[in-house]
Amino acid sequence: MKKSYGKAGQGAREMAFKRELMVGGIAGIMLLLIWIWSKNMASIASLGLPAVIILVISFKVIVSALEKKGKHLKKRAKDANKGALAEERVETKLAALPEGFVSFNDLAFPGFNIDHVAVGHGGVFVIETKSHGGKVTNNGNQLLLNGSAPDKDFINQTWSQTYHIKNLLKQKLGTDIPVHPVLCFTNAFVQVRGTVKGVSVVNSGYLNTHIGKQKPALDKSQFAQVVASLKIETKAEEPFKRLCPDCKTELVLHQIKSGPDIGQAFYGYIPCRKKWPVDVSHLASEPV
Repeated sequence: MKKSYGKAGQGAREMAFKRELMVGGIAGIMLLLIWIWSKNMASIASLGLPAVIILVISFKVIVSALEKKGKHLKKRAKDANKGALAEERVETKLAALPEGFVSFNDLAFPGFNIDHVAVGHGGVFVIETKSHGGKVTNNGNQLLLNGSAPDKDFINQTWSQTYHIKNLLKQKLGTDIPVHPVLCFTNAFVQVRGTVKGVSVVNSGYLNTHIGKQKPALDKSQFAQVVASLKIETKAEEPFKRLCPDCKTELVLHQIKSGPDIGQAFYGYIPCRKKWPVDVSHLASEPV
């Protein structure tokens, strides 16, 4: 079966590319300003000393601000590329999970992305990936990176994404599904034991072990419904096509949205309603 959907790091790569374009634009503006200044030095000098001083100061302030912005964007672009590499590393790890696990990478939602979601017998795992190096510890409920609090609240970020997936699944399936928040570091030495505010903090080498050792929480039907929900939400590409037995049109994955069968998944094509295949209870073992 196809166990991994989506391409990890794609969102981060796109973000890095946009920032690099902005850096190039800023550099172009700076060169244009310098060219305009050099071409009009005689005219500027004719304005008199006070005007020249004001223009020189203004020019330096503008160029300095543009340079500062450019350096900031360049660093952010570098960080985004580094983050993309970390997400790709985690994608490879999740793809190595044994049969019975499915993973989704770089899930895009309005205004934010979720790095990874893994589904298995132990429930649903929302994984926020970080590329930071150094040592990760905790002081009670405070996460520490090299002895200090990180610039961003990684724990709240992970919980926010976890609640989003939890609420999404409840809306689609009409019941609460166990969703576990995981914060994963790919380049840091993690010394956290237990959880930090309920978030499991692990390194990428231990990630699959952590996911695999959780107690069973989903039955086969729930597993299929969760995977179908995420495939529909992310518009995940099917590994092979199913065709309507009558008109040979490609069938599409659907879910019942209300009633006693809410969350039940099936493949179908609306004009041929009577011929819908309605059972995907064996979704986890479909052939590629």
